[in-house]
Parts: sequence; C-alpha cells; structure tokens
Amino acid sequence: MTSTVRRLLAAAALAGFAVATVLATAAPASADTPEGWPKEEPVDILDAVLLLGGVPVLVFLVIVAMVLGPALARGESIKPGEQQLESQWLGGPRKSAGELAAPDTEGSKAGGAGGTW
Repeated sequence: MTSTVRRLLAAAALAGFAVATVLATAAPASADTPEGWPKEEPVDILDAVLLLGGVPVLVFLVIVAMVLGPALARGESIKPGEQQLESQWLGGPRKSAGELAAPDTEGSKAGGAGGTW
C-alpha cells in the first residue's frame, strides 16, 4: 500500500471512531418524557424556521443598514478603495502638529497637552 492509501485509511478510521463515540454518548439523550410530565406540543416548522433563520438574518440586515445607511444617504460610494479619505480629526485644526500655535501667556491653553497636580 502507498502512503496516501494508509493516510486515507487512518483518517477514515479516526472519523469512524469519532462518529461511533458521538452516537454511543448520545444514547441517553433519546430518553422518553417521564409519565408525570405534560405532553409537549409539536413545534410548527414555520415557527422554527423563523426563529432559527429569520431572526438572525433580520438582525444582520438591520446592522448592515445601520452601518451603510448614513454613507448611502450622503451619496458616498461604499466600494472598497473608491475614494481616499483626508485627515479626519473631528473639530481639530487643519494644520499639521508642527504648525499648532504656541502658548502666548502662562494662562494660555494653546499649544497642546498640559497637566498639573
């Protein structure tokens, strides 16, 4: 036998052992409902599909709309790499850091960060 066939047989044996282990340990889960408990009502397939598939998809669509909605409302392109963005320092000066004004007096707040105790 070639090494490829041996590897495939080893992988198949491992997969078979894993499946057998899962099936053997899942046997207690197939127990019936105890006699004193009320009978459970069958679940409608439409309710199950809506709960397990519809709600997550709806949440995903709402999040996508909240993220992309403002850009689309402004008429911006949302294609990746479509437009180069400028500096987005909101409320800050349009100058570079070296061009910021220096403080004029001791009480002046211009010129950058400062701290006191």
